[in-house]
Amino acid sequence: MKTREILILIFIVLLVISGCREITVSTQIHKDGTFTRTIRITGDSSDVFRGDLPYPVDSTWHKVATKDTSGDDDDYILTYIKIYTNCDELNGEINADTSWRRQLKRKITVEYRFGFFYSYLSFLEVFQPTNPFTFLNYKDYLSADDILWLSGKKDIVSKSDTVRLEKAEERAEVFLATTITAEISHILEEGLAKLESSKQASEDVARYYDSIYQTVDKWEIEKPEKFISLFADWSGNDAVLKLGELDPPLFEEFAKKVSFFESLIDMESYPEMVEMPGIITETNSFMLKGNQVSWEVQPFSLLFEEYELSVESSVVNNWAFIVTGCVLLLLIIVMIVKAIKK
Repeated sequence: MKTREILILIFIVLLVISGCREITVSTQIHKDGTFTRTIRITGDSSDVFRGDLPYPVDSTWHKVATKDTSGDDDDYILTYIKIYTNCDELNGEINADTSWRRQLKRKITVEYRFGFFYSYLSFLEVFQPTNPFTFLNYKDYLSADDILWLSGKKDIVSKSDTVRLEKAEERAEVFLATTITAEISHILEEGLAKLESSKQASEDVARYYDSIYQTVDKWEIEKPEKFISLFADWSGNDAVLKLGELDPPLFEEFAKKVSFFESLIDMESYPEMVEMPGIITETNSFMLKGNQVSWEVQPFSLLFEEYELSVESSVVNNWAFIVTGCVLLLLIIVMIVKAIKK
C-alpha cells in the first residue's frame, strides 16, 4: 500500500538528514537517589551542534565538545551533563520544553527507599500514547500481539519474528490510513452541516470515501484544507468551497495533528541507558549488561500504548551490617561478663 511506501520514504529522508549523527541518552543513578543525566551526540561539525534533542538542554547543563579520534571521519563528540537532586526538576524542564516534543506526554520517576540492611532504588520513564489520530479504536484493527511487536516488547531473534513484525507494521499502517480517512470524512460532514445553502448529507461524503482513502494512502494530507476543493470537484458542487471560509478554519485542529505526527515519525531513534547502583533486581529491558540496562526509543514504540522504561536495584548498606555486628558482639560480651560474675 502507498502509506507504507510514504513512511519508508520519510525514514529515508530522515536518514539523509540525521544519519551523520548519533544520539545517546544515559542516566546514572547514585546511591542517595540523586542522578546524573548525559546526552551524547556524535557527528560532523554541521550536525553535532544541531538542536532538536530528545530532551531540552539549557545553560544549566555542562557542555563539552571534543574531537572524535576513534575513527577516520572528521567527527566531533558533544556531551551535555547535568546532576539532578530529584526527578521533579527534570520533569519541570521536560514540561517547559518549547519544541514539538512538548506534546510527548512523558514523566520520569526516580525513587530511593531506605531499608536498614538494603536500600532500594528505581527508575521509571513513561511515555503516554502519541498517536494523534484516535477517531477509530486501534484495538479493532490491531491485536494485543501486534502491539507487543510494534512497541518493541517482543525481541526479534529469528527470521519469522521479522516477518511477524512486518505484518504488524502493515496492519498499523492500514489502521492509520483508515482512521485518518474516517476523521477527514467526519470533519467534512460537520462542515457541510454548518452551510445553510448546502444540502450535502453525510451519505454524500460517504460516497467519496474511497477517493478520500486513496488520497490519504498517498499521504497527501500535509495541507488538509485541500480536501475542500477535492470534495467540490468530486461532487461537482462549488457551494462546498464555502467550507474554506469558515472561522476557525475547518481543518485547523486536524492540521496540528498532521504536523505533530510527521515530527514524531521524523524523530531520530536513540538508545536510552540507565546505570543503577548495586544489583539490578527487576527490569523490562531486553538489554542488560552488569548494572546497566538500555532501551531503543523509536516512533512506532510510542504510538498506541504506554511505553515504559523501568529498572530497580538494591544496594547493600555495609554500615548496617557493621553496626549490627558490633551490637551483637557487645551483647555477647555483656552476657559473658554476667556469667563470670555469677
